[in-house]
Amino acid sequence: MELEIIYRLQDLRNAFLDGTFYLITQLGDQIFFILVAGVLYWTVDKRLAHKFVFAFMMSAIANTALKNVFKRTRPFYYPGVESEPSWRTTGYSFPSGHAQASGVLGYTAYHISNRYKKPIYKSLGLFIMIMVPLSRMYLGQHFLTDVIAGLFLALGVTFLSFKLVEKMGDDEHIYTLMLTPFFIAALLFFPNHDLAVGAGGFAGFAIGYYFEKKYIQYVVSAKIWIQVLKVLLGLAIALVIKEGLKFIFPDRIFFDFLRYLLIGGWAALGAPLTFKYVFKHRQENI
Repeated sequence: MELEIIYRLQDLRNAFLDGTFYLITQLGDQIFFILVAGVLYWTVDKRLAHKFVFAFMMSAIANTALKNVFKRTRPFYYPGVESEPSWRTTGYSFPSGHAQASGVLGYTAYHISNRYKKPIYKSLGLFIMIMVPLSRMYLGQHFLTDVIAGLFLALGVTFLSFKLVEKMGDDEHIYTLMLTPFFIAALLFFPNHDLAVGAGGFAGFAIGYYFEKKYIQYVVSAKIWIQVLKVLLGLAIALVIKEGLKFIFPDRIFFDFLRYLLIGGWAALGAPLTFKYVFKHRQENI
């Protein structure tokens, strides 16, 4: 039955829908996560960004663990399911990592909407939670149960992660740093790409967040044009680390870990330190 749903969705295929759903599915990818985390951390609220990153990483770790338990084959391996090479994602199918990412984004958007009294964020979050999972099925990457499980797992993990961080109080930087060795230990026992990405990103962000909070204490508010420049500069360097180092480092799990360790460290510590001195004479409270 689930395979039949994929067939029916792909009966609708045309160039416009192919392009549209391929763009939508990027909202559940790592690049969009880095963008959202950067915007929150560099321009809005560092503690809120910490909650978002914490929840995203916890969700990613849960996703990796479950995929290696269930080891479900992706739909595009079945006869009759069409999938362009650029659409294909490696690894197992259940649960959907993109759907989980959409759940974390959706919950965070709901939280922001309530906090800042901006209903538009609820609408954006709902759009992402519906359209990203749908795109994964249309593109032949996941079954219906994959995306449903991923979405609801993310909502549960994000809810619990937000509550846990709130319980940490003003010592959230210490508790987060204390969790880092567990992620590294998990990678040593279960070495794979997804866990390397999650462990590296978490460790880099945790270390950077700790030192930023204790020693840098960067004030994120600034004129709008400075905020735009911060995001462009911060994201550009993050992408250079993510993609550029692929040409330097061997294709090994350790170097996946190292790349994302550097991305997390740059986002949490390197970028605020850079912004503090580059824009020190131009920054002002909004």
